[in-house]
Amino acid sequence: MATRTRTAPARKGARHRLITFEKDAATPRKVSNALRTHGCCVVKNLVSTRVMGKVRRELQPWLDRTGTGEGDFIGRYTKRVGGLMARSRTVGEKLAIHPMVLEAVDAMLLDRCHHYHLSPTQCVSIGPDETPQPLHRDDAIYPFNHPGKPSVITVIWAVTDFTLENGATQAVPGSHLWDDERMPGDRDKVVQAVMPAGSAIIYDGALFHGGAPNFTNQWRTGIILGYALGWLRQEENQYLACPPEVARDLPVKLQKLIGYQLHPPFLGWYEMQDPSYALREAGDTLPGAGELLDTDAGETAQNLNTSLKRT
Repeated sequence: MATRTRTAPARKGARHRLITFEKDAATPRKVSNALRTHGCCVVKNLVSTRVMGKVRRELQPWLDRTGTGEGDFIGRYTKRVGGLMARSRTVGEKLAIHPMVLEAVDAMLLDRCHHYHLSPTQCVSIGPDETPQPLHRDDAIYPFNHPGKPSVITVIWAVTDFTLENGATQAVPGSHLWDDERMPGDRDKVVQAVMPAGSAIIYDGALFHGGAPNFTNQWRTGIILGYALGWLRQEENQYLACPPEVARDLPVKLQKLIGYQLHPPFLGWYEMQDPSYALREAGDTLPGAGELLDTDAGETAQNLNTSLKRT
């Protein structure tokens, strides 16, 4: 990957912007088109304030016992709580597997993988006097060149209202199309995702973005849920954050989304079985090795099926 050192001026004629949809107008097709063109969009009131109130009640005890960060990127006046699938059932059932969100992510990622999985899950609460977070790309953790096809789609949900004053997420529309040498400069347009609680900003992981300063005396709280190609290592270790004894009580769809399923042809097996096997009650015997090749996985599986050597 090229070293990211150069700052370039805004390109003439660029008209990238942060599009805002009302809930009823936010179809998966419109959202995915906005992500391809602009790199980001906001969907207002995607869930009710009642749902977000429940999220807040479930996570507040964890925030109360969590200290602030130790650096400018993490935030010296910011609290971060991970492992959300184990700590908030509402985040899992109402946000992580929200139908419109998943259909939009389908459109963005499924041309490069059989299925995707949750990568980071984090509650971020920006406190008073917090300074701007450096603008960054979520997909920078992977060794891919830019521009390219998306590998990560991130959704930031507003638990509290996001305002210009309290640290609403900053974004640089169109920056998902930049190469690896270009960095945001003074002439590049930076916008903020101003939105009420229950809304979400959805963006390509290649988009430059970051937390904004909080000039108020209130905490600004959001939920970050990242979706990554199913053959990539997850940013957050979901199997430690949500071990089998916890995951077995989740809805099956959510179990699969955090990684308790095989990615064809056979990535992630456990005891030569689909990893969902780990969610069963332990028995006295171990199973025989399963046939891991998925006949629906396409050419890769067919090639492997004819070339694997039995040892």
